[in-house]
Amino acid sequence: MSTQSGLSEKAAERLNSSLPVDITAAQVQQYPELVKLLTQLSQRITPEGTSLHVKQELEQAEEELRHEKHSWLLQHILYKEIEEFLVDLELKSKDVSQSPDDKQFQAMLQECLTLSEIEDYLRCSPDPSCKVNLLGLTAGSIHTQNPHTKNLSYLQQKLIPQIEERLGARCENLQNFQETENILDGSPSLAKSSQLPALMESQKRKLEEDKHQLERLYIVREKQFQTYYQTLLDSLHLLEELISKYRLQSQAEHDTVSSEWLVAKCDGLCLKIKLVELQILCDTYTMETTKALLKIKETLHSAKEEADKSKTYVTKTLQTYESLGSEFDELVTEYQRLKEEIDNKEWALSELQKSDS
Repeated sequence: MSTQSGLSEKAAERLNSSLPVDITAAQVQQYPELVKLLTQLSQRITPEGTSLHVKQELEQAEEELRHEKHSWLLQHILYKEIEEFLVDLELKSKDVSQSPDDKQFQAMLQECLTLSEIEDYLRCSPDPSCKVNLLGLTAGSIHTQNPHTKNLSYLQQKLIPQIEERLGARCENLQNFQETENILDGSPSLAKSSQLPALMESQKRKLEEDKHQLERLYIVREKQFQTYYQTLLDSLHLLEELISKYRLQSQAEHDTVSSEWLVAKCDGLCLKIKLVELQILCDTYTMETTKALLKIKETLHSAKEEADKSKTYVTKTLQTYESLGSEFDELVTEYQRLKEEIDNKEWALSELQKSDS
């Protein structure tokens, strides 16, 4: 069983690497016909999903484009270098006076460069197969208008060494920038310069390979993450089942027993408290205490009856006084006034007797 699982995993990895699919080992075992179909497709298409014939045509077109681009870049580099060379001569002429020969060389070079620029603008149609040129002019007619055609050899003899020197300086700067001294150590400067494109191309291919390798590693990491994540989910599910089946079930039984024990203990405590309460009542209310309490009860009862009688008498008296109306209030006020005068006079007589004695 483990051998079959290992073969299924290898088949899934092979199909995933050769085709833009994401198939698992379980799907390989479950759908064998689909695996056969994908295996046949992997022999006809690329991992990017294109056919091998289209890929070959694309590679051929890319090679032609690379060749044309290389030729154009060579011409563009020479053109830009000559253009900068003329700018440097122009700036140099402002600081240092030039000889007549140098002035003539600069003028001739500028005119030749201008005429060569005009050739680039003759073909104004975007269709490369179109043979109609601007104003009916051709490259031959432009060359015939060049007054320095006879002096081209002179221009080349004087210009080529200087351009080579400038390009050599640029190549050395590129070498220093790329830090290729250790790689190209011991080679002449021209050999180093000739090796720079191949070195750059190899570095570019290495970067592309590293990029593809990182993409593959990313896909593998994603698959591993999904596998680990699913494994963790399964483990958690299994743990939940074990906990609910063993731990929680026994815990429920333990809780039931504990709750019954606590209920019985509470009932026992309640009965004990009731017993203590009865004991306190028995110790408190003895025969002597009961007789004394009965006597106190009788005394309080008789006092209550006397208080009720006094309350009744006072209530009836107040009702009688209230029945007399406002005249009774005046009599009470007058009585209070006379009583205060009598009190004052008795106090004065007592003080007078004290002073006579």
